[in-house]
Amino acid sequence: MGPERHLYSSVPASLRMKLPSWAHAPHISPEHKLLVCHETSQTDASRGSLGWGFQTACWQYSLRNMLFHLFTLSFTPTSVPTITIAPGVKMPLAGVGTWQYNATVAERVVAEALGLGYRHVDTALNYHNQDGVGRAIAAAIDGSRLTRRDLFLVSKIPGGLNHSAASAALETSLAQLFPKATGAYVDLMLVHFPATWAGAGGKAARQEEWSALEAFVKEGKARAIGVSHYCRRHLDDILEIATIRPAVNQVQYHVGMGAAGPLADDDMAYMRSKGVTFEGFSPLCGPCGGANATELISGALVSRIGRKHGKSGAQVALRWQVQQGIPVIPKSKDLAHLRENIDLFSWALDADDMAALSAATKPAVSGATSPGGEPVSGDCSVA
Repeated sequence: MGPERHLYSSVPASLRMKLPSWAHAPHISPEHKLLVCHETSQTDASRGSLGWGFQTACWQYSLRNMLFHLFTLSFTPTSVPTITIAPGVKMPLAGVGTWQYNATVAERVVAEALGLGYRHVDTALNYHNQDGVGRAIAAAIDGSRLTRRDLFLVSKIPGGLNHSAASAALETSLAQLFPKATGAYVDLMLVHFPATWAGAGGKAARQEEWSALEAFVKEGKARAIGVSHYCRRHLDDILEIATIRPAVNQVQYHVGMGAAGPLADDDMAYMRSKGVTFEGFSPLCGPCGGANATELISGALVSRIGRKHGKSGAQVALRWQVQQGIPVIPKSKDLAHLRENIDLFSWALDADDMAALSAATKPAVSGATSPGGEPVSGDCSVA
């Protein structure tokens, strides 16, 4: 019996009867239809519309994927621990990232991630993919597989904006994610950078933009607000005027930075002392170049520890962070890797593992070095 047949027979007949109508469901986008036939070396142009008449190869592929999402969303969600980031707001320790994905890819990745049990999704206005992320979320909610309250959605607006521009960016971000929803909100909205990408703005802009985020919370459009790429002095600018304290600082963090100084890790210890949750992006050092790009996937240290636990090197690197209570948002377009990236909570690293990973010095932070040779995050050079 083939995998499609086996999975089909595992689903109650009452649910199987609904499958034909799903093939016509409006939330199955043209891009998804094209992808389905592309995977079988066919296209919509040669096969015709993916309705009742599409051919067996396309049907089997589509059926397998629809059943996969039905079965995992309905019956086998992965349980991910949460961390409290603000009063009444809990963030899952593992989420799925969407940086560098276009809207079509982001839609597919988020749909697959939700099927695997992910509930934490990270995107940004500058990623130019929020419409795709929104479609995947809407499909899950419209199909009654999830409710909005099941999800933890994070977005970001650019830094260095005045109050008016920040307010407009916040509304644009929300409209892209939820174009048809009333009462829409995000769980966490971040300022993406302490200045504009060109470095303009400074303290005055940081404070003015923060006031716009606070208004967004008071309007019920965000449950929590925070920052990204912020160093100590950037945070101090916000704390000077904040009536709502930043919940999160999302910065680069990964194995290789465990012994880094405050200039390299954006002063994690200080952030925590102020009640700001430290969240790591690029936890597998995706932006790292050369050999560092694979150090946390197939490098000697993570591979050795992985063999000990029957896990991959990437899982070891991710577990090192979540075991410290640091949320992670790895990304992948590969279904098997997505599954690995959330399989972090049924096992643990021992004290020797944690010590070895914390003492590792590669890959180092992506950035520069101080005159004394200490690694320095590029964030801390922003005025």
